[in-house]
Amino acid sequence: MLKFVKTTIFSVISCVMLVGCNHAPSQNILGSFFPSWMLCAAGGVFVSSVAKLVLSKAGVDEFVPAKLLVYVGLAVAVTFLLWLEWFAN
Repeated sequence: MLKFVKTTIFSVISCVMLVGCNHAPSQNILGSFFPSWMLCAAGGVFVSSVAKLVLSKAGVDEFVPAKLLVYVGLAVAVTFLLWLEWFAN
């Protein structure tokens, strides 16, 4: 009897915990499902690359300290922003 109660409690807790897992965050592109984080990361890298080009053309890029850290941080920030805009409910 005790084993049945433990199994039942475990089953109920598992069902309650898995309620939020109703779908995978993926996008259907040309019939293939891509993870959404990958699309957001590609957007972040693209925006960071464009920002580097714009700052280089403006002559400001030479004054940016720790360029790698700044541009990677920009890419990560844009990635998170895209994720929040598209998938935050």
